[in-house]
Amino acid sequence: MRLVGRPDIAEKPWFHSARERVHHGDQLDSILGAWIRARDFDAVIEAFDLAGAAIAPIYDVEQLMEDPQIQALDAITTLEDEDLGPLKMRNVMFRLSERPGSICLTGRWLGQDNDEIYRDQLGLDPDQIAGLRADGTI
Repeated sequence: MRLVGRPDIAEKPWFHSARERVHHGDQLDSILGAWIRARDFDAVIEAFDLAGAAIAPIYDVEQLMEDPQIQALDAITTLEDEDLGPLKMRNVMFRLSERPGSICLTGRWLGQDNDEIYRDQLGLDPDQIAGLRADGTI
C-alpha cells in the first residue's frame, strides 16, 4: 500500500490480518488496479521487485516465452514433429535429478493406434478388423 501511495490503508487495523484483508478485497483491488493501470508493465514489475512485494503478471504468449524463469526451467521446449516440424510444447515440469522424465511424442494421428486397440483390447484378429473396415463399421 505504501508503494501505491496509500500508506493510510497499511495502517488500518484490519490490514494486518490476511483474513481481514480478504473482507476488503474489492477495495484493495480497486486501489492496486488503478495504480497498475497508470503504468506500463515493466515499470510495475520493477517497482514491485524493488519493494519486495509479491506480484504475478498475467502474460501474453510472447511475454511468457521471453520470461527468464520459463527459459531457465526449459518449461517450454521444442520437439521435432514429423508433420509439423519444430513444435513448442510445455516440458515435463517436475524433473527429478536421477529420473528427469522426457516428452516421448508430440502427439498421435487420429486413428493411429486403432489396429493395436482392436487387436489387444478387443481381441480382434486381422481378418475381423479387415471385415469391419470393408463393411464400413470402422
